[in-house]
Amino acid sequence: MDSLKKGLIIVSIVAGLLAIALSFILGRGIDREEIQRAQLEMQELRASRDSIKAVVSLKDSMQAMLTSQVNQLESETSRLRMEVQDLEEEREKNQLTVRNIRKKEDLQERLAETFPEMAQSDWGVTEVYNEEADIGIEYLLVPLWFSETFIIDHQNSISYMEQRDKLQMVDSLNQEVIVLQDSLFTLEREKAEAYQMGYEEAFTKYEDINTKYIELLEQPPSIDFGFPRWGVIGASIGAGVLVGSQIK
Repeated sequence: MDSLKKGLIIVSIVAGLLAIALSFILGRGIDREEIQRAQLEMQELRASRDSIKAVVSLKDSMQAMLTSQVNQLESETSRLRMEVQDLEEEREKNQLTVRNIRKKEDLQERLAETFPEMAQSDWGVTEVYNEEADIGIEYLLVPLWFSETFIIDHQNSISYMEQRDKLQMVDSLNQEVIVLQDSLFTLEREKAEAYQMGYEEAFTKYEDINTKYIELLEQPPSIDFGFPRWGVIGASIGAGVLVGSQIK
């Protein structure tokens, strides 16, 4: 009977120790599970950040390509504006050249060059005497229906000048639009940079806090076993010892 009593006491003590060990092991297991969860969350956030950086890098490359194309188009636009200005200066120069023609033969030759279809027809120059002014004035003789060429040419000239003025207005408006778009692009870039700085700062702070949290889980400052659990274990051991001592 003494051996039974001793055995019961020993079993009670061993059971209590096993309960203590099991409680400690379970507590450590929960810590490891939390560590794994925190580490996995950190890995996922790092992967998400790397993915965002990759997308941003790709967008930056595309933006650089588009910026290069925009610069080329702007350069081409500037070149065309210079050509338009050169054409206008050439037009004014040609007009002055015509005004400075003094010889009849030179004027007729220039007219034939300008209207080759008229040069192939029967045309010429005649002099009409003006009795009131007592002077002879030379007139151009052309077929009557050829006058429609002058009318159409004059209409085209007016239309072309109006189109030129409208296109100049369109070009001016386009330049204003480009300036506004550049301003919007600058604001978008500054806003994106602000978001990026905020994200990087928040991520860095979270990474630091998460690292400290994992270190705390791996090396806790103290273990709080809690009174209820230890009370139950102690009571169980005490009950076992008491029961064992009552056995005779």
